[in-house]
Amino acid sequence: MKVILESFRFVFIFIVLEVALSLISYIILYPIIGNIAEAYYGWTAAIGTFIIMFFLYRKKGWGKDYFNKSIFWLSVIFIVLLSLLIPDSTPEHFHATIYAYSYGFPFKFLTLYNESGAKFLIQNIFSGRFTRWDVSMGGILGNFILFYLFLQFIFLKFSKKA
Repeated sequence: MKVILESFRFVFIFIVLEVALSLISYIILYPIIGNIAEAYYGWTAAIGTFIIMFFLYRKKGWGKDYFNKSIFWLSVIFIVLLSLLIPDSTPEHFHATIYAYSYGFPFKFLTLYNESGAKFLIQNIFSGRFTRWDVSMGGILGNFILFYLFLQFIFLKFSKKA
């Protein structure tokens, strides 16, 4: 239960900070670079949010005793590997030339909008033809909690037998 509550706290603070930093960076960037500010304020806010979250968690000491580090990193590795290895078998067709490819297992969390792309994530990223992307925090959180609890169960099961 501690893992789930800590994960929800992280996601809540992350979303609030990202919205606040997106608004601030848009207000700052729009007068400087005009209409193309929309292409930059999302990245600026995401990078700033990760940096602030890192220092906030360090200073407050949150999440120290909640997660087993080996299970945590193994869960993250599984999420990344399954996203890379499992293709999107049925992309959605938008407009005339744009397809939406969704990745993530079991919950989809990354969607790439691509012009005549491939089924695998790596090919779509390096093709240079994707027009935009969307990330779902709910999908990432669901995958993380599912893998973390599954791996924790497996580790406890094998440690009791030994």
